[in-house]
Amino acid sequence: MVCIILIMAHYDELFKHLGEYSPDQLAALALNTEQVRVRDSLNTEQPTVKLHHSDLTFRVSLPDRGEDAILHIEAQTEESRDKPMPLRMLAYVSFLVHQHEMNVYSTVFYLRPPAGQNDPGHYTYGDEVIGGLRFTYNVIRVFELEGESYLDPGTVGLLPFTPLMRPPTGTAPKAWVERCIETTKAAPVDSRTRGTLLYALSVFGGLIHPPELFQDGKLEALMRESPVYETVIQRGIQQGIEQGIEQGKKEHAVEAILTVLEVRFQTDVAEKLKPFLSTIDDLQRLDHLHRVAAQASDIDAFTQVLLNLEN
Repeated sequence: MVCIILIMAHYDELFKHLGEYSPDQLAALALNTEQVRVRDSLNTEQPTVKLHHSDLTFRVSLPDRGEDAILHIEAQTEESRDKPMPLRMLAYVSFLVHQHEMNVYSTVFYLRPPAGQNDPGHYTYGDEVIGGLRFTYNVIRVFELEGESYLDPGTVGLLPFTPLMRPPTGTAPKAWVERCIETTKAAPVDSRTRGTLLYALSVFGGLIHPPELFQDGKLEALMRESPVYETVIQRGIQQGIEQGIEQGKKEHAVEAILTVLEVRFQTDVAEKLKPFLSTIDDLQRLDHLHRVAAQASDIDAFTQVLLNLEN
């Protein structure tokens, strides 16, 4: 299904978009309290040594605590690669505290197993004698949540994540996905929002379920109502066109080299070199080899240059 293929690289963007629909529900899940109200969304750009964007950042009110604060949410499909998650969360929170001079509460959502199994939810060092730091954040493994508790047409913002959650005992994965889809279809929202919710559900659900469970003509027709769906599809088409153009240039360059070799040296060795030439993606290298083919004293001289480039 085209939407599944295209969106995998954009799940962060989609997660942020969902935050615009029902931020109160995401905030309630992130902080494990219904006593929270999102006031507004904050700019997630953080000009550290390297430019970073946190996934979702809100200014929230916590009435039962008599407190206004910042809520920061990260979504992960796998373990953090460049830095351990506690260090990443500490970096985000340090920036937000410094920028807004407010208390900051952080949560990381792990969307699919086994991500987050070893995340301790804190970063600490030192002690009361020499000083140090104790920073804690919430860790929610979405795939460990009981899905039945969230399968409610009224909890619009959380419906796209329900396929990731645990189904009721005795419910097969396929049947569970079907229930999640039908419940989302029944959500009390307009067609554009419903399309986005179903689109997000198919994308996130595809993280752990076979994509064919979401490959249905009627379902895709509903998704097409979503402005997000259309934006991503058009972006994917453009990327495909650009990649096709680059591939065409590469194939033309390889054929040009082979033609020169065949004309100059009249040998079948040229055709045997095609698999090696086809592995080269750099058009400048292929252009260089084209010049070498036109100037080489013999086929062995060209082959030696090709081998040197491979090494």
